[in-house]
Amino acid sequence: MLSSPKLVNLFYNSSELSGKPVLPSSKSESNRALILQAYSSRKVEIENLSQSDDTQILQKLLTANTPILDAGHAGTTFRFLTTFLAKNRTGLILTGSERMKKRPIGILVDALRILGARIEYLENVGFPPLRFLGFSPTSQSEVEIDPSVSSQFVSSLVMAAPTFSNGLTIRFTHIPMVSDSYIHLTLSMMEKLGIHYVFNQNEIRIPSQKFKPNKFSIESDWSSAAYLLSFAVLVEKSHLELANLKSNSFQGDSVICPILEKFGLKVEFSKNQLVARKDNQKHQPSHLELDLYSTPDLAQTILALCSITGTGCTLKGLKTLVHKETNRLAAMKVELAKMNVHLEVNENEGRCYLAENQCPMPPKIQLKTYMDHRMAMSLSLFSMKFPIDICEPHVVSKSFPGYWDELKKLGFSVKFS
Repeated sequence: MLSSPKLVNLFYNSSELSGKPVLPSSKSESNRALILQAYSSRKVEIENLSQSDDTQILQKLLTANTPILDAGHAGTTFRFLTTFLAKNRTGLILTGSERMKKRPIGILVDALRILGARIEYLENVGFPPLRFLGFSPTSQSEVEIDPSVSSQFVSSLVMAAPTFSNGLTIRFTHIPMVSDSYIHLTLSMMEKLGIHYVFNQNEIRIPSQKFKPNKFSIESDWSSAAYLLSFAVLVEKSHLELANLKSNSFQGDSVICPILEKFGLKVEFSKNQLVARKDNQKHQPSHLELDLYSTPDLAQTILALCSITGTGCTLKGLKTLVHKETNRLAAMKVELAKMNVHLEVNENEGRCYLAENQCPMPPKIQLKTYMDHRMAMSLSLFSMKFPIDICEPHVVSKSFPGYWDELKKLGFSVKFS
């Protein structure tokens, strides 16, 4: 593979798909494990750490000795480091890419200031970059936070909570919480380190306490698995085996399985291995109505899958997609239109609608990724229908560095230029 290819031409020309593709480790679990390792004074041992860009950046910045830390496009890294640096570092600047500078951080900064953090905005109020000027603990041990913008604000505070002298109570001003599956993932990992907490509908209470030593063996990434399992739906016959996935996973995107079962995919688990099969029978729902409030990262995958199969869908709970690596709703609308697929989008309501029986056509121009890894991988599903050109294919390294190599192993024609 070229070091920085500008384009990938992708096509799959077979009615069958089989293999044992290797998934990346979960970056969601890996990033939490690294932060918990830092808070616990390295009492945490980590196995199978993700090799994704986001995780590698976080690992590097946690031990960096430079005055300016650059998180690039890594939103999780930026938000988790904001709390860690506020409590543990003085004089450092945390910055990121131009897109990162447009992603809100004010909700988290406001909460940290109440707890005693001195943080300055260096450019626009409420947005990166940030300067950390020290932490002077206050008597305050309660904060209110709006969890409707990002669950990462909550997880960032939750992981630091045991280190506050009076513990921490986080009250929510909005219910339900967006992407709440990731908050449950955070709490489940902290439980393994002996942390006690109370999680009611409107608040999380975590007393001051010590982390106990333990080991994390990172599960494979369910968000990445969703793309490969969707490929298995788009052929007449398929058999995929994916290792290190749990049927009772705390990763929210594991809900992709019951969704794909509606398209005829049969999923079984044996000793933390997933086996997915599809026979020659055609299965296709006419219309899906899904609330993805807890799992918005699946939206692009589902939109691509429904477009290809002619299935209509109404997706809601997607307000946070506006603030991701790109405005994902707007980006999908533009790229689907290149293939003769019309997507109706209401950004204010976080909702989109795809009519049934649309007929995708080969794009006359290249499909853009907007430097968003999930755009690249979701659009790659169209290669099951016709050859496509995708710009900036290297962006997949943000979460799935070996994505194109795994597709080659499965029999895809993958050509870089």
